[in-house]
Amino acid sequence: MHSTVFRLMTVSLGLAVLSGCMFGDTGSFRDRGDDYRKAKLTAPLELPPGVSSAALDDKYVVPGLQTHTVLPGTFELQRPEPLAKNVGTAEVKIQTLEGKSWILLDGDPNQVWPRMRVFLARAGLKVASANAATSTIETEWRDPNGEGTTRERFRFRLDQGVQKGTSEIHMLTQINGSEEWPAVSDSLERESQMVRVVAQYLADSEGEASVSMLAQRSDGKGKIFLEGTEDGADGRYLRLQLQEDRAWAALGLALTKAGFEIEDDSREVNKYWLTYRDTEADEMGWFTKLFSARRQNLSRYVVELRPVGDSGAESLILLNYQKGRRLEETERENLLKRIMGYMY
Repeated sequence: MHSTVFRLMTVSLGLAVLSGCMFGDTGSFRDRGDDYRKAKLTAPLELPPGVSSAALDDKYVVPGLQTHTVLPGTFELQRPEPLAKNVGTAEVKIQTLEGKSWILLDGDPNQVWPRMRVFLARAGLKVASANAATSTIETEWRDPNGEGTTRERFRFRLDQGVQKGTSEIHMLTQINGSEEWPAVSDSLERESQMVRVVAQYLADSEGEASVSMLAQRSDGKGKIFLEGTEDGADGRYLRLQLQEDRAWAALGLALTKAGFEIEDDSREVNKYWLTYRDTEADEMGWFTKLFSARRQNLSRYVVELRPVGDSGAESLILLNYQKGRRLEETERENLLKRIMGYMY
């Protein structure tokens, strides 16, 4: 019994001494990031008479060092940007909104274009026209059943994806119609079937990507951008080049994937009310938890999707606290970058 008590006292004393050596008053490792700011010039080394100081002279003198003044403020080490989970993974995805389906995949349109031409050739779909300026391919009429009672044709449009280095493939299906293309597919079921077939082919042939001289209108920059300045009325914000309905749906999905919990939303005012916890700050090691078990409080934000222009094809994404408190621009920018990484 005495031996056990003695061992416990020894371990406790050792931990106390260790924590006193390694941690400051706040219970965490001291930040040495600003130590260089406190460096001061000292007097030159004094040598005995008759000893030459040539070997001690500065060979590479820094101009103006003697009049150096320490800049105000403290140095803040920025955390690295989080990696998006849906980009750069060589995936082919089928997206659906209000019954309309399209394909999302990695690669600029000029890389996807030749793969689509190969697919059409292998599928036996004859190309009626291919327009590089609009990145569209139209097929000739065909008889899918071979009975002469039904005919169909397809239009494929390649578009720049929301994220940089991604593409979208949109399809239009026409059945037994005139030579004018309809605004929407005559059969969403048939469109969905063709979307699945094309997506499967592109996924199977992922390693066969090449660059075409066609469809060069894409600059590969994506459709979402971080803009604004710290002295602006709204601070930093995201600019999203999508139709409003799709932008609203894409934003809601991105918020969920980025770790936000949606408390409420209103399509009438285009706002999401959110709760967010910085999971990376909460994931502390056992040693830190032993001496400083501090967890970040939940933060509540409101995100607004604000349409700009008359076409409804572009919107701004604004982020603020729910209660009207001022949001630091560093925090705002980090959260907007996180949302941006999950937008597609």
